Amino acid sequence: MIPIKITGLAQTTLKISRKVNLLTLSIYCFFGILVPATAQENQREIFPRPAELESAISFWIRVYTEIDTDHGYLHDSEDLSVIYASLNRSSQEIETARQRIKNDLDTLATGKRTNLTDSQKEILALWPEGVSNQRLQQATNNVRWQVGQSNAFLEGLERSGAYRDYIAGVLIDKNLPPQLALLPHVESSFNPNAYSHANAAGMWQFTRPTGQRFMRIDRIIDERMDPYISADAAMDLLEYNYQVLGTWPLALTAYNQGVGRMSRAVRETGTDEIQEIIKNYKGPGFRFVGRNFYAQFLAVNDIERNIHQYFDDIQYESPITFTEVRLDSYIEAAGIERSFNIPLSQLRDDNPSLRNVVWQGLKRIPRGFRLRLRADQLPEITNFLAEIDSSYKHPTQLRDSYYEVRRGETLQAIASKFETTTEQLVSLNEIRNPDEIQAGQRISIPIRERSLANETQASSLLDEAFESDPINFLEIGEELPNLPEPKTIGQTPSIEMTESEDEDMVNPIQGGTAEQGNKPDEALLVASRTFPDEQSRESTASEDLMRLEVPDLPQQSNVNRSASILDSDPSDYSVALDDTIVLQASESVGQLADWLEIPTWDIRELNNISFRDQVVIGTKVLLTFDRVSRTDFEDRRREFHANLQQDFFDNFIIRGAEEYEIKRADNISRLALNRYSTPLWLVRQYNPGINFTSVYVGQRVVFPLLQPIGSPNIN
Repeated sequence: MIPIKITGLAQTTLKISRKVNLLTLSIYCFFGILVPATAQENQREIFPRPAELESAISFWIRVYTEIDTDHGYLHDSEDLSVIYASLNRSSQEIETARQRIKNDLDTLATGKRTNLTDSQKEILALWPEGVSNQRLQQATNNVRWQVGQSNAFLEGLERSGAYRDYIAGVLIDKNLPPQLALLPHVESSFNPNAYSHANAAGMWQFTRPTGQRFMRIDRIIDERMDPYISADAAMDLLEYNYQVLGTWPLALTAYNQGVGRMSRAVRETGTDEIQEIIKNYKGPGFRFVGRNFYAQFLAVNDIERNIHQYFDDIQYESPITFTEVRLDSYIEAAGIERSFNIPLSQLRDDNPSLRNVVWQGLKRIPRGFRLRLRADQLPEITNFLAEIDSSYKHPTQLRDSYYEVRRGETLQAIASKFETTTEQLVSLNEIRNPDEIQAGQRISIPIRERSLANETQASSLLDEAFESDPINFLEIGEELPNLPEPKTIGQTPSIEMTESEDEDMVNPIQGGTAEQGNKPDEALLVASRTFPDEQSRESTASEDLMRLEVPDLPQQSNVNRSASILDSDPSDYSVALDDTIVLQASESVGQLADWLEIPTWDIRELNNISFRDQVVIGTKVLLTFDRVSRTDFEDRRREFHANLQQDFFDNFIIRGAEEYEIKRADNISRLALNRYSTPLWLVRQYNPGINFTSVYVGQRVVFPLLQPIGSPNIN
């Protein structure tokens, strides 16, 4: 089954042909199970198997096939041939065993080789004969726990049956190696609903910044959750990685680590050999997962080639044939359910990119969306769109209103005030804990417009709220218009901003969006208003832009160290005399805490910031320097931003610039990320005299035009 891109308002049956299936099987049996000898030689060249990685490959084969998720290994994180114990997944048992192993290693590291305990003998036997005391001492800090995956791998095998035909077709179309289809084994066990602790989502585990380079991700649609759309995006990303880095081991590792980091690894080690980079590159962030990503990929290749050696009675899921219809209006999901008697749950399963707000009736399915329907459920429908009752079809999206929480208010009370439910407010605002809303937090309130009477009633409620508390109640605005079509290789991609594992990631300046916890500056409210529909956005045409000369900024060829990069950066990374700093793009409270070597809470408590409060760019933050000097803090901060910008110049060149005149409903951050695919810090370098927190209609802002290194020139 292969969903096809539809250019018009039409419906098309989507299915993979018998010819493609047979071709796929005859060449490589999809997952490389029956590869001819000559093809195997070519594949080894494409995906080399260095001897230095054999122990890691064997380790991951064991993880994927021998132990399930209720068990795991305590092992050495540097030498994966050293497995100390296989244990039940019990925190107490794991920690007891870990401490025993560390104590035994400490003893062995003193040089003791006689009168050993049985436990010490067993540990020593795991290491090569003549292992040094220094290596054993180092090993005390390398005792790591790895959860087993055999049951998850088997489940992934069975799920893969629903998607393998589609992925095979994508790989054939793009002329990419068939083994890339195995990547979901490593990322998610082929689970389309997977979420990671790092907020990566979907079968292909895209983070939001990376996903936005290739897919639409907003409050209404998250294409990361669609296994077919995200498969196309994953192959585009891998293809791009390969174009930049030149080898598939590096391209695959960059899928997890980023192209910038791997480019730096090549530059600093002086080699593109993956085994040498794994051994010698000590750059920040290149830890266990990054060092083992390629070995995991080779391991799942081995398992798939010898699948029945490890697993019996595999029940592969069958692919589904769909009909895909491009919608010509905003349509209520309930209207499709009622018009064709298709359960809403089924529609949701088949269209996983649509978020909860659509299925709860808080938002309509957007115009232009390609709705996926099971072909066998619509055998008699010749004109799908005409069969939907007109009362469910609308020219615009449902609007939101924004309400600012008052002290002592609960989400339930707010829901009651506006005749909605707590569940709907949680969904619409992506609230993690409904019991922890804070005074000053902005809550998006749904307005139902199914009838004029309902709209009038809703407006009356909002008017009453405004009259009772005009300061507390914020403006009504439309949701963001549909994003442009996803950008592909050869076009200018969005730039991935540095992510933080801390939940306090600073958002780019967003004016008055519902996601922003703090009330925006009044001057930003103009920029926060959104367009009423796509046409308004499209009317901001290229004739409003002026071609400019590129400022003298550092380029790929002459950027070596932090100073040379930050010389062109107008951002202030210093500490003021009163021990305060101003948060800059890509910074978080968690990062500040790391640089200061203190808990995140210390900064929040010092500044009276709760964990529910978002801290935005431009916020003044008071710091404490009990553990780290001001100079060390500033050095660490500048190094972070220098590395961020180094990553950028490793991957992109600036081919020009355009001057844009700010209009009503414009937002600097969205213009940078969505229209120009440019990081905010770079836009600041081109506009050193502009205060981004107080832009105004008619103001002219310069945006750089980017081009990926290695891509064809764009005229």
